[in-house]
Amino acid sequence: MFHRLHRQLTFFCACVTSLIFLLLGIACLIVTESGFRSQEEAAFQKDLNTLYQNLSSQNTLSHQWIRQSAHTYQSVIRILDNGHPLFYGELDEEESTARLLDEAQETAASQFGLNLDMPSSRVITRHEEFTLKGEDGISYSASAALIPRQKGSLGVLVLHSLEPLSSRLRSLRLIFAGAGVAAVLLLTAFSWHFTKKVLAPVEENRKRQIQFVAAASHELRSPLTVILTTLSAVRSGILPKDDAFLDTLESEGTRMSRLITDMLQLANADSHSWSMFPVPTELDTLLLQTWESNESLASRKNLGWEIHLPDKEVPACCCDPERIRQVLSILIDNAFSYTPSGGRILLGLEVMGNQLCLSVSDTGPGIPDSEKSAVFERFYRADPSRKNKSHFGLGLSIAKEIVSLHKGQLLVTDTPGGGATFQVLLPCS
Repeated sequence: MFHRLHRQLTFFCACVTSLIFLLLGIACLIVTESGFRSQEEAAFQKDLNTLYQNLSSQNTLSHQWIRQSAHTYQSVIRILDNGHPLFYGELDEEESTARLLDEAQETAASQFGLNLDMPSSRVITRHEEFTLKGEDGISYSASAALIPRQKGSLGVLVLHSLEPLSSRLRSLRLIFAGAGVAAVLLLTAFSWHFTKKVLAPVEENRKRQIQFVAAASHELRSPLTVILTTLSAVRSGILPKDDAFLDTLESEGTRMSRLITDMLQLANADSHSWSMFPVPTELDTLLLQTWESNESLASRKNLGWEIHLPDKEVPACCCDPERIRQVLSILIDNAFSYTPSGGRILLGLEVMGNQLCLSVSDTGPGIPDSEKSAVFERFYRADPSRKNKSHFGLGLSIAKEIVSLHKGQLLVTDTPGGGATFQVLLPCS
């Protein structure tokens, strides 16, 4: 499922980002092409002004000057003296060029009323610019002008090929197209790795959920099997109805109830619907009350049950006291379960800068360093020496969630001399 989702997200991200990039690229290309065309048009207009000014100021036109002007302005020039063409041998026009010049002359007369065959009585130069396309598909910038002279007027036709500009624009489009293809490939590769990284926590969470459901089903199946088997045996008369079997049913039912309660608490934590009621709390008082309430249990288990409180005044902590009691109860219950008779359990409180540290230390089998980071995982149990039927591996997960809601930390370290020490770090008010 995640592989398919990965491909779909990659395709979607690549399409969206590539589309945005291509639209921006096309916009940039249009602006760049427009700039090139404007530059070409401005350069052509500048050359025309220079040419027409020179033609107006010269009394005689030489063969060499016309050829030099055509070369300088990279254009084809036809000059009419009072409507009669000027021919200078080598200036005779090729057939295709002549047809294009004739077309330009007809366009100037028909569209702009600029008849170069008729002498003009105007005292100022008039010229019009337009675009033509030749038979070879090449576009030309064209200009037609009537320049007043002492005796009549000069008619001038100028054709400037736009093929160099078109070639530049084609090269520019190829560059943009290559950049676009490269960008699409890079964006696709980026989308593949990015979506994979984004989906990794989701996939990991899904795997953990599957493991959680499998572990929960296993834990629920055991007491449920005992209950159903016992009831069936009693009902069929295989087993007599006595208090021992009722005690078994009650014990297994209580065990199932406790497991379901733990699972519901974790579900509330996952959905961020866990209710919290923080108030300023004196943790030394809360710790002393917790120690007193567990004193008789420690005595029955033959455990040394000690408490250590700081001599100085402890600042108040803004927390939910009932939730902190729950955390301490989980840690103390673990310590009582895994500490052998004759062992010692220490409940402590310490001020550490702007944090308050609650600790529960035992002298049990301890937790290997390789497993310290895993003890807070759901349904986790350490080595066989720490397994217990009354513990499902959810308590520390619940405790960690509660501490996280208080913006604190839950840590586990080794007790000097052997055992495990759990520390709850909470910020001071």
